[in-house]
Amino acid sequence: MNIQIKYINGIRFRRFIMNSSQRIFQNKDHLNDINVFPVADGDTGTNLAITMQNIVEGIRDFRQNSFELVIQRIARSALKGARGNSGAILAQFFQGIAEATRGMTRLTTVAFSRAVAKGAEQAVLAIAEPCEGTIITVMKDWAHHINQLAHKTPDFVELFKNSLHKARKSLLETTEKLPILKQAGVVDAGAAGFVNLLEGIVDFIEFGRLRIIKNEEKNSLSNELKQPFLNSLEKSQYRFCTECLLEGNNLNRNLIREALLGWGDSQVVAGSCEQIRIHLHTNQPEELFSRLSSFGTILETKVDDMWEQTELVKEKKILKKIGLVADSTCDLPEDLIKKYNIRIVPVTVQVDEQSFLDGIDISASEVIDFLENSSHRITTSQPPYQYFEEAYQKAGEENDTVISFHLPGRLSGTYQAACNAAQQSQYHEKIEVLDGKTSSIGLGIIVLQAARLIEEGVAVDQLREQIKHYIDRSKIFVSIPSLKYLIRSGRLDKLKGIIGTMIQLKPILSLNKEGDFEEVAKVVGLRRLTDKTLKLACQYAASVENPCFGIAHVQDIELAHWYEKELKARFPQAEVYISEGSPALSVHIGRGGSAIAVMGR
Repeated sequence: MNIQIKYINGIRFRRFIMNSSQRIFQNKDHLNDINVFPVADGDTGTNLAITMQNIVEGIRDFRQNSFELVIQRIARSALKGARGNSGAILAQFFQGIAEATRGMTRLTTVAFSRAVAKGAEQAVLAIAEPCEGTIITVMKDWAHHINQLAHKTPDFVELFKNSLHKARKSLLETTEKLPILKQAGVVDAGAAGFVNLLEGIVDFIEFGRLRIIKNEEKNSLSNELKQPFLNSLEKSQYRFCTECLLEGNNLNRNLIREALLGWGDSQVVAGSCEQIRIHLHTNQPEELFSRLSSFGTILETKVDDMWEQTELVKEKKILKKIGLVADSTCDLPEDLIKKYNIRIVPVTVQVDEQSFLDGIDISASEVIDFLENSSHRITTSQPPYQYFEEAYQKAGEENDTVISFHLPGRLSGTYQAACNAAQQSQYHEKIEVLDGKTSSIGLGIIVLQAARLIEEGVAVDQLREQIKHYIDRSKIFVSIPSLKYLIRSGRLDKLKGIIGTMIQLKPILSLNKEGDFEEVAKVVGLRRLTDKTLKLACQYAASVENPCFGIAHVQDIELAHWYEKELKARFPQAEVYISEGSPALSVHIGRGGSAIAVMGR
């Protein structure tokens, strides 16, 4: 029996868009590689991925039935987070759909066809000098085909699948419509990104998930840039890709367009009467911002040096793929691990003579059961060699550079095992193994920040510099509610542990610059333990710039949320991540144990 979808409401469209954002992220590097118009600055994929990620953040927890409410949220999020020429055009496309669907809870195929026609129309109007053979061409062709199909079928499954063929055909034709694309031997990158969006929707309809596409599928729509084209690249007339978000009352896009005349090219003015996203290539970004400030409040600005980006494209150095590997002690939440495609190598949890893989064969709750209900000896050890071997093999196949983060060599043989496996790998020249000098969520937030920089397109050398900065400006504070688990795992001398337990001593541990554990405080009583841990974290956070926090807990989510609340009260702008402690962490600190990591950015 064929599945049919007779209407789209807010919930369904939200799922469509969230899935399609993954497809764009999956193709980000390829879109960057074929980006030549309007300037060969190699960032279209990154810009579209950032735009879509902002949309996803805006609708992730927004579960409304009404199509009107969801598309309005999408349009606002797209406008706020739009990056680059294509991102601004896509934001205006969603704005047009939002304007066409006011008051509509659900859409038929006919209503949807009218909405996307309005979206395509608005996208064209946002551009000062629309050019055929770009994203707007594919938008228009797709919307026109949707309009023809909608009057023949009430089924969205048929509508999206059939119209995708038209969008792909239109994409292939961009090469012939724009001379620079023909010279380079590629299709338009922005248009390809729009087709990726549609592919993500069709995948979700057909399979309920995103398909992993192969390189040959990507290349079926476009080859890499021709070498003669790369050799002939010259600097653009205008040096700076300039963007800002303008907020005000009754903003007039036509007046703003007129005010931008003579200041540059590649002008896109997208948005509503309350917020407008402006994109322009110019040689005078600061003077431009000053002029625009007379229309309203400038909320954010972005200036990229396109001359520098073009040189990087010529040298084929722009946005090389960087893969991340970490051991399972990093305590990152599963959704972030999947989002950034971080490969996790599991450490071993040893229960007497039996070995378990951290987070795979054994959970934190199972570790706690062993600790509290048996007399087994439980400890941890480095990951099996084959897991490093497999992680480096896959990461090396897919990336130009692989950075592998691990808990300190002073605490475990994991770091040295990683170094040995990297040296033996056929991709050893690509792999860089780092001693994180910290553990648990402290290591996690360093890995997370590295992943976010990669997503933003930071070059490898700059990434290395930033990672060193993060490691140098990180500190973790681990609260130990009971000494018995440290004694049991062999981390604490038994006699000292017994004496400490008798007087209800509760230590707070940290790691020094060499990666060794050090006792930074000891108190009596659980309340003093949590208060002191929070105080130490806040004192360190006050000593660094723009701190962010990670909280790991062992089966005590209430404590984690209390920490989060107190940290937010003291550092309102700071990001705070919460994660359940790994089985490996649970072995040493037991139920109720926690860690607060602080990193200066």
